[in-house]
Amino acid sequence: MKLTKMYVSGEDFLLTEYNNLIDYSSLAIKLLNRIKGIGANRLIVVKNNPLEMFIYDDMGKREVFNTNAITCFAKYVFDNEISKQRELTILTGAGRTKIEVAAEIPFVARLNLEKPNFNNRMIYVNDSIDSFGRVIRLNDTLLTIYSFNLLGVNTIIFVDNIDDNNMLDLAPEIANHKLFNRKTDVIFVKMIDKKHLRLKCYKPSLGFINATASACGAAYIAASKLGYTRGKVTCMLDEGEISPEIDKKGNVFVEIPAIKICECDYEEE
Repeated sequence: MKLTKMYVSGEDFLLTEYNNLIDYSSLAIKLLNRIKGIGANRLIVVKNNPLEMFIYDDMGKREVFNTNAITCFAKYVFDNEISKQRELTILTGAGRTKIEVAAEIPFVARLNLEKPNFNNRMIYVNDSIDSFGRVIRLNDTLLTIYSFNLLGVNTIIFVDNIDDNNMLDLAPEIANHKLFNRKTDVIFVKMIDKKHLRLKCYKPSLGFINATASACGAAYIAASKLGYTRGKVTCMLDEGEISPEIDKKGNVFVEIPAIKICECDYEEE
């Protein structure tokens, strides 16, 4: 089996082409282990005709969607000439997603995150109170949160100090708050200036991660809607930067670079 290792925004991925004889759930557990395996955050399986992406975590669990993963998928397809099209439609667990090869060297993919949805039903909140600007209480702390759906449930919190541990320690409680019937990602945002945002992202299943492109898109939507910024901005992550944009129709686009680390042949003993 041939494997390719890639890196995007603080995460590494192993990619391989689909074979219907392989149990990828079990394989992911072996491969992704950083001591006994090759080591990576996720295993991506590339299926052709039509293009379809399968993602597995280190416990062998299938994931629905990941913006960093689909960027690696696009680079793999382009590098291996599986498709010669610069605009790709990829079937994922979240449906069909379109991604464009914006640059070849270095590789940059342009991903349409589509439009945000501010309806409470789309963030699995039962009441009719506006969730974009809602105030919640956590013990003795009052927080203003901005929640909406963009490839999943996102809750933005603007902070003065992005490294305030007292605030960051609230992330698990916010993510699992009774308000959200299916939990929420929590994105802390520090406005550096009108063109630069500093982010920290917490996912209920993973804890704090290097913010993904969808988190950057969500942070930009909130900042733009509140009038904090407009035009193209740069989201500064723990590793790297991503620049989201909003077109005239309200669609959110992000440009994401991807790097190939190495290739290797894998054979089980």
